Amino acid sequence: MQTRPAKMNLMLLVSSTLVSVAFSIASPASVCGQVKFDQARELAPGVLKTIPTVLDVRDSFSLPMRLPGIDVQAYQPKTLPRQVTLHELSRRVVLFRDIWQYEFSFTGLRQTSQPVRQASGAVTQNNIWYMVYRIRNLGKSMGFEQVKANPNFDRQLYELQKNKQEADAKPEFLPRFTLEGWVIPAEKSEYEKAVYRDFIDPSLVKLIQQREDSGRRLLSTVQMSQVALPVIEDPASDGVWGVAIWKDIDPRIDYLSVYVSGLTNAYRIRKDSDGNIELDKKTLQLNFWRPGDTVSESQDNVDYGIPLVNDPRQQVLITKRYALPGPVLRVYHESESANRSVLIAETDGKVSLETFNSGLTPTLDKGELPSDVAIAIEGSGLDIPADLDLKTLIPGQKWSMTLDEDAYTLALEPQYWEPDFGKIRFIKSLDHLWIYR
Repeated sequence: MQTRPAKMNLMLLVSSTLVSVAFSIASPASVCGQVKFDQARELAPGVLKTIPTVLDVRDSFSLPMRLPGIDVQAYQPKTLPRQVTLHELSRRVVLFRDIWQYEFSFTGLRQTSQPVRQASGAVTQNNIWYMVYRIRNLGKSMGFEQVKANPNFDRQLYELQKNKQEADAKPEFLPRFTLEGWVIPAEKSEYEKAVYRDFIDPSLVKLIQQREDSGRRLLSTVQMSQVALPVIEDPASDGVWGVAIWKDIDPRIDYLSVYVSGLTNAYRIRKDSDGNIELDKKTLQLNFWRPGDTVSESQDNVDYGIPLVNDPRQQVLITKRYALPGPVLRVYHESESANRSVLIAETDGKVSLETFNSGLTPTLDKGELPSDVAIAIEGSGLDIPADLDLKTLIPGQKWSMTLDEDAYTLALEPQYWEPDFGKIRFIKSLDHLWIYR
């Protein structure tokens, strides 16, 4: 039976929310023209939390894969090298796109009691949740030439062909905010997941603007999607401000995250269990913790970050509630041309949160490839021979093999946490993370 954290539980936080103070809201270009609000109050240090804008070269190209829908017989031409045949060219295809990303800042996740008009037309007093945020286009982008020059891409191993798809010079921000959390329903002992989409209410946007700072304009998510975001030349420029609003949040909610999509056009390509291509959009996950209850909801603080605990059972609970990505099994080509290891495939490490062991490593330690790993390797265009010689370098952690006279290394690697003698070790800051979904 899982228990909810008490309201006065004094757990340490990875990252805690500063006391709510007045903040400034940028003066954006109004949907209907330029509107200036020049009497904004200045932000106190630490109130505005900014997510670093870091572009990952992995987001601009896919891992090598077989071209979907192509089934060509292999053959050896008499006058041309085998590598230029359609069969060979379709085996290890890399897809590319130019990518861009905005800077995202926010002041916290807050609650307030406000009048809300219902579908029936009646106006009732409701407890609402909201997040005031700022968007800036700092011109962060990555193009074709930058990718080719990046050491994380081995252009000798993969011939990267560009299908011209330039990033828009002035892309719009098409925001989507989703709040997801966990509650224990009445007369039940286990947590259940609750999902809430942000909603649009112009009157609430104005009320929140008056509550926070009437000197600066806030945009709804619809208005934000209609505003052009030119590249900011001055690093001190305040950008464009908006607010995301949620209503009917279960007051028993404890562990929760806000997912923000639309900040970048980056995505990762994967295949589902049927071999179909799926695109997972890069999404910002902001983690929060609310040690509150149903009494005086709007007075409860919503802390930025996750609880930091030593109890293994609580560590497992937190890992599940925030869906923290676990270890992955990665396959590297030991490229002589690049003089380094080049990632070609990866799959979930299947580490159990009950035993803290991987379901893949026993098979790998016996010198065999688990089916999930074999599918990932074959999906990258490699053929696995029946007499594969898989050697264990570090039991339960690292292995090596040779395919077509090329050396490959398999490694079980952590992402945000790793098993640590019957517990979980969190190895990165977990107040925010970038995921793909």
